Amino acid sequence: MLKNLYLGIDIGGTRIKVAIVNSEGIIFEESSIATDTKSKPVNVLKGIVNVAKNFKNYSKIKSIGVGIAGDVCFQTGVVRFSPNLKMWRNIKLREILTNLTNKKVYVDNDANAASIGAFYLDAKGKTTDLVCITLGTGVGGGLILDKKLYRGITGTAGEVGHITIDAYGKKCNCGNRGCIETFVGAKYLSKFVQDYLKNKNSKIINRLVGKNYKLITPQLLAQAAKEGDKIAKRIWKMVGEKLGIFLSIIINFVNPDTIILCGGLSHAKKYFMKYILQEIKTRAFKSATKACKIVVSESNHKLGVVGAAMLSEQ
Repeated sequence: MLKNLYLGIDIGGTRIKVAIVNSEGIIFEESSIATDTKSKPVNVLKGIVNVAKNFKNYSKIKSIGVGIAGDVCFQTGVVRFSPNLKMWRNIKLREILTNLTNKKVYVDNDANAASIGAFYLDAKGKTTDLVCITLGTGVGGGLILDKKLYRGITGTAGEVGHITIDAYGKKCNCGNRGCIETFVGAKYLSKFVQDYLKNKNSKIINRLVGKNYKLITPQLLAQAAKEGDKIAKRIWKMVGEKLGIFLSIIINFVNPDTIILCGGLSHAKKYFMKYILQEIKTRAFKSATKACKIVVSESNHKLGVVGAAMLSEQ
């Protein structure tokens, strides 16, 4: 006998993932399409619905959940703004999808969806207080407290990427200075490495990018570290130290039993994790540190779509 089935939609800047998921977070059917950033949102949503209706279990779904990057109002289902989708401003996403499908629809931001996905896939629903940190182009996060997603009064709880760790640091796109995102967000990190190499010489990185430093990415930096590059290793040490300071704040303030790291940067864990743990040991309360398990997600590519599907459970 099938458990309840839900449709999950993860709308990204380049691709859209669609999947039917059961109440245990297991994917039954899935597909993906390219994100047409030049089309009107309603046309993009019509394309998503066409994909979903081709699933053999579509008629059995209980509800639809959507995760999308940006400023999202969970209560109204309105996308106020999405940084990767310039045409998506004040879009009544829930209303449009409801009219297209006659199904119950839930909408939230992608970091909250990823947190729910981490709760079901990585923690198997057994954690009580979980913080999920997304380490991608920027830094996002979500809070699962007492097994439920915590959104805060305006829905912006979990915006951990804009916690200040250096009051006089670089200007962040959010308007603040010294946010953790300005140190470990992929865009900022790549720019930092480009500037750093103006006064340093790395034969390995030069070979990997052909001296075109604009090609530097965290993935390339990880490859350089793998090949033994000292500069790359030094930069990953800095990343680990900054993340350790940041996670110490999270541990002391939230006192979670689990922190899950996900996103592209998390794949380089072997080059920075030990420095995270060293900083936490120095800075966080011992009892809170001992009670908190820090892991890297093993379900990175599934978190958003599974979490979106399970929004009705939250």
